[in-house]
Amino acid sequence: MRKILVGFLIGYFSMGFAYAGLKENLSKLVSEQTKQEVEIDSVTMLHGDPNLAIVLLKDKLSLNLIPIVTNKDGNMLFILTDVFFSQDKKDMQLVRETLYKVQETNNKTVNKEELNKLLSSIPDDYVIKIPSTTKGVKKITYIVSDPMCPHCQDELRHINERLKNSNVYMVEVAFLGLQSKDKAAEILSRVKNAKSTKQKVALLQEVYANTYVAKNPDKKELQKVENITRKIADSALIKGVPFIYEMDE
Repeated sequence: MRKILVGFLIGYFSMGFAYAGLKENLSKLVSEQTKQEVEIDSVTMLHGDPNLAIVLLKDKLSLNLIPIVTNKDGNMLFILTDVFFSQDKKDMQLVRETLYKVQETNNKTVNKEELNKLLSSIPDDYVIKIPSTTKGVKKITYIVSDPMCPHCQDELRHINERLKNSNVYMVEVAFLGLQSKDKAAEILSRVKNAKSTKQKVALLQEVYANTYVAKNPDKKELQKVENITRKIADSALIKGVPFIYEMDE
């Protein structure tokens, strides 16, 4: 057992050193070739070839993400595009997820002022404000969410983790039709009686469940949901949900 543990620790620290060398070499290479200062946002080794890795570079000036493929030494690179083929399905999925993250993050960076303006224009009585579970936290994370969206439901399962270091402002939309609108309207009606963070989270989890069916939602709340959904869709700034955005403090 001791030998296994020692072997694991050696492998773990070796991987740490390898990552450190990759990051250092890659940053130096980009700086020398482009005079551009970058930091390494993430490194993910490919399943199909452990000698290659997908790396997200962050431009220190613009804060945009740049997806690249590099070797294990970090002494060469090429830009990652959607023209990527592999027999390993995990690698194909990784590429899709990486490119989606890059597009979403860079869109937020470019449209920062417009997004701040849009989200700030949503009436206070519509935004579901859930205080952080940590005292003194000022960070605000907006989550634009549809109760019928599977990815939104999955995001909600992790809300308690997010609430440890951020206040969460939920904005309900109905991108996915009538059931979405009914559920969002019911949440708006019932959340008025939820005073604590725990009560608000419990309400969201109840209504977001696939088995839950909203009954007789309030007409005024339905109209509000319809108006805000249209407002967000017409802005063309938010094209999918969940849309997660950290507002400047």
